[in-house]
Amino acid sequence: MTAANCSRRTAGSPVEALVVHPGSAMTGLQQHGTGILSRLVTPVAARLLMGSAEGAAWPSLYAATSLHARTGRFIGPAGRDQTSGTPKPARLPRGADDPEEGARLWAASERLTGVPFDLGTGAAA
Repeated sequence: MTAANCSRRTAGSPVEALVVHPGSAMTGLQQHGTGILSRLVTPVAARLLMGSAEGAAWPSLYAATSLHARTGRFIGPAGRDQTSGTPKPARLPRGADDPEEGARLWAASERLTGVPFDLGTGAAA
């Protein structure tokens, strides 16, 4: 929602705002589960649902280098349930591009952080 709002606020400028979802990656984090469920589910999930840590970097690389990556777009893996696979532009979840909600979130972020952003100059005010 923040990237979609940033994209609207920077329209006509060289600034691009994209959302990148890396998918699910099998990393060392999953090895720290100590419960029985974790020990049973992790190996199955790793084989069926998760990609590699290297593969999780692909959507970011795609967003940074592809001519198809445009401001306001959502980039994620093309595999089942966007868990892994070749990156591609994807649809934002319903409501994530709502202009009114985006403006409210932006204002709340400025208020809560105490940092107003002047996107006309591309810097924090």
